[in-house]
Amino acid sequence: MAATGDDQHLLCGICTNGFTSSGQNEPRQLRCGHSFCADCVDDFRLHAANNVILCPNDAGKTLKMTHERTAAQQRVVCVIGRVTTPATEEAPKNYPLAAAVEAKEKQERDRMAALLKCGTAAYSLTRAETQRVIEMCQLANEVDMAADLPSMQSRLHTLVTSPVEGSTVTRGQGVFLTKATRNGPSYGDLLRCLGDTKSLVFVVKKRDYLFGVFISAGIQLPDDPTGENMYDCDGGDFSLASHFHTPKIMMEYSRVVWVAGREGSVDEAKLTIGRWLWLGHQGGAADDMRSCRQIILRDDVPDGYVGVMNEDGIALLGGSAAFMADEVEVLSVV
Repeated sequence: MAATGDDQHLLCGICTNGFTSSGQNEPRQLRCGHSFCADCVDDFRLHAANNVILCPNDAGKTLKMTHERTAAQQRVVCVIGRVTTPATEEAPKNYPLAAAVEAKEKQERDRMAALLKCGTAAYSLTRAETQRVIEMCQLANEVDMAADLPSMQSRLHTLVTSPVEGSTVTRGQGVFLTKATRNGPSYGDLLRCLGDTKSLVFVVKKRDYLFGVFISAGIQLPDDPTGENMYDCDGGDFSLASHFHTPKIMMEYSRVVWVAGREGSVDEAKLTIGRWLWLGHQGGAADDMRSCRQIILRDDVPDGYVGVMNEDGIALLGGSAAFMADEVEVLSVV
């Protein structure tokens, strides 16, 4: 679930993952009144000194701590009455906050359902659903907002089933799952937004360069949060701008996807696709998925390439081997 702007209270202040209405990310409330996700509260209990949980909030300012936080950080206490919580006590679910999260989750489901309906049965869209599609796809400048409902249904259907400019993917086929500048750039943000979704398209933008990779599988985490998981799937690489004279699918073949655990890394990154694209690369901001590395070896560079190459003939779609992307978006082809 995305949480930005006024929705920051829907994020756990420790791991920064979005709360869910149930499960390991549901909000649990300490005796002082502050809430954190169930997973982090379980970690508090595991590491509690003298069987007492001390709230990690200090004067309302949340410390950004990892699961390897120091003993000094564990001793920071909430100043609201210095109320502590026994580690033997099961922290209760914060039902009002969980209800707000559930409402947000329903809103996201409704938006996705409206977009899919627009591509397959636009004639049945309600006026409220047309507004959801317009907001989700940022189409306000392309739709006559004063038009009658049938006209708007027809116009939206045309827009979402026509190719996105510079791409062969249509707005209706490409359902956006996450956008780093909107949903958050961290690995946790990416995993939260993608969930178990398969058929993923990663789109990377750096200045005028626009390119990406698609895979038939989803992101399969290892059981060990510090470990790694490697698996094969179908996929391909593509360029949308600044590398060829026209958009081009460069290679389509089975590839290896290498996924790090939430607390680990693989090949100096969080996610590596085909040893062609590294996201969350350690050469930059390790937990920022916009920190990228990308290369195409000389023998694999397609004919007609007019983009940047180094002295060894290696194609650099982002302008350099390692770079901080302006945006990383992921959509699912449905």
